[in-house]
Amino acid sequence: MAALEGFEKPCLKALLEHFSAIEDPREPWRVAHPLPEVLLLVVCGTICDCDD
Repeated sequence: MAALEGFEKPCLKALLEHFSAIEDPREPWRVAHPLPEVLLLVVCGTICDCDD
């Protein structure tokens, strides 16, 4: 996660742990990326005001 180099790793790990508690409704054979990582990227993008 090179884009997240400025963040403290304990905070990112804590967010990933929280997101890991969310059930992934997708079919396992269709999953390209783990749901916790997708959610983390969405949150970081939202914080950085990314809209594209």
